[in-house]
Amino acid sequence: MRRITQGLVLLLVLGLSVGLVSCGGDDDEDIAGTYVGTINDNFAGPGTLTVVLSQNGNTLVGNYTSVFNPGSGRTAAFGNGDLTGVINGSVASLTANPRSGSPCVFIVNANVDDEDITGTYASSNCPDQFGSINASRQ
Repeated sequence: MRRITQGLVLLLVLGLSVGLVSCGGDDDEDIAGTYVGTINDNFAGPGTLTVVLSQNGNTLVGNYTSVFNPGSGRTAAFGNGDLTGVINGSVASLTANPRSGSPCVFIVNANVDDEDITGTYASSNCPDQFGSINASRQ
């Protein structure tokens, strides 16, 4: 009986150890790098987007530059700013703060799939401004 009990205790300890190791892993995507792609803003229209991200654990920091080429003879518009946020699994949540002095702060919700980031954004304090992004790691 003692041998059976010792065997069960050993099996239980091994099972818990394997479970703890598998639960302790980091399932967040590694998305550090430079991404280039498209942006489509409801005011400025389509444009190009460059995003540079650094990652420490699940914390993200970086910057972005967007260039819009609106039609109808209007001049090109651009924007740049700083990014902060987190990644949980394959979902990144970022806050974009424009450097231009614009009061519009943007909340970006994006999915990360291998080397691509796709998502949407909306301004938290300019409710009529929103759009979408699609960028690939360079």
